[in-house]
Amino acid sequence: MDAERTDIVVIGMGPGGEDAAGKLAQAGLHVTGVEANLVGGECPYWGCVPSKMMIRAGNLLAEARRIPGMAGASTVDPDWAAVARRIRDEATDSWDDKVAVDRFTGTGGHFVRGRARITARGEVTVETAWGSRVVPRPARHPRQHGHRARPAAGPRAGGHAVLDQPGGG
Repeated sequence: MDAERTDIVVIGMGPGGEDAAGKLAQAGLHVTGVEANLVGGECPYWGCVPSKMMIRAGNLLAEARRIPGMAGASTVDPDWAAVARRIRDEATDSWDDKVAVDRFTGTGGHFVRGRARITARGEVTVETAWGSRVVPRPARHPRQHGHRARPAAGPRAGGHAVLDQPGGG
């Protein structure tokens, strides 16, 4: 896929961007996903997943301390290095997003590591480690044969008809 001619540029490949870009690529569009940090966003690398692993470890320590007097004897020796190792090895792949990038490019998408900004109508400029790249809109917009956008019956959004495809697709 030619990243310099694309149907859609998804700026930000966090959870929502990664999902949208993958689905658009699976639908046959030429998609360029741009992310400066890690594909998948904050949750899998710094937020949700690591914090839940730390909370679980803390809860296990607290529960183990309840054993004496309830179910025998125990000794608890906390080791947060083990927790950090599990986070690094099992949850974040040492903060490497290769698996997530491969998952996206495996759908047919093209990935660019960098910071993107909209620089003109139909044009996105991406600042990469190798310099700037301009990703313009395609010379013609491909359309699936046999599908035409048509107004849907029912409510209108912002005074405009909501568009739908025949067959609900």
